[in-house]
Amino acid sequence: MIRRTFGALTLAAAIGGSVLVPTPASAESSVVIRFYDRDHHDYHRWNREEDRRYRAYLAERHERYLAFQRASRQRQIAYWRWRHLHERW
Repeated sequence: MIRRTFGALTLAAAIGGSVLVPTPASAESSVVIRFYDRDHHDYHRWNREEDRRYRAYLAERHERYLAFQRASRQRQIAYWRWRHLHERW
């Protein structure tokens, strides 16, 4: 009886313990989204800073926000051209 109870508690601790292990806060940030700029032959990481710049680009042109991934290829090309002209931001 004691052996059975101990075995059950050990199994429960092993299963429950793996659920209780916290995941690192940076687990979300481990996914890297990159876009290739054909005109300038380089990659750009899409992060908060790039999103901020993209929103500034849209505001400067008085355009409604549309996620970059969903924007037309022409709009993406225009953004990358603008972005390279405003590198020092």
